[in-house]
Amino acid sequence: MSLKSSIGDLFKLGEIKDSVISLIEAKFELKKIEIQEKAERGVAELIFTILLLILGSTVLVFVLILAAFGLNVWLGEPYGYVTILVLLLITFAVVYKKKREIKEMITETIQKEMDAMDS
Repeated sequence: MSLKSSIGDLFKLGEIKDSVISLIEAKFELKKIEIQEKAERGVAELIFTILLLILGSTVLVFVLILAAFGLNVWLGEPYGYVTILVLLLITFAVVYKKKREIKEMITETIQKEMDAMDS
């Protein structure tokens, strides 16, 4: 082997090394962009869900007030509000008693959504 061919081989090795480094950097940037897009979609979904929960809660409050007023007219003055209060307390107690199952269900749903985003 001559000196000229050895130097030529070294330059080719340097080009390959630069190409591999460029490829790794490009893949890293691509992964970074993919993760950023997933995070953006997740945050947008979270904000939309929070907005729907706020609006839904507001509607629920007005529906319950309307129901209590209607029950007051039908049953007499304090009984409509008392009936709605008792129903809300029972609902609260059931949800509190089943909080572990509800948390597990929420966790499973989140995991399924995250898996669906990966696909």
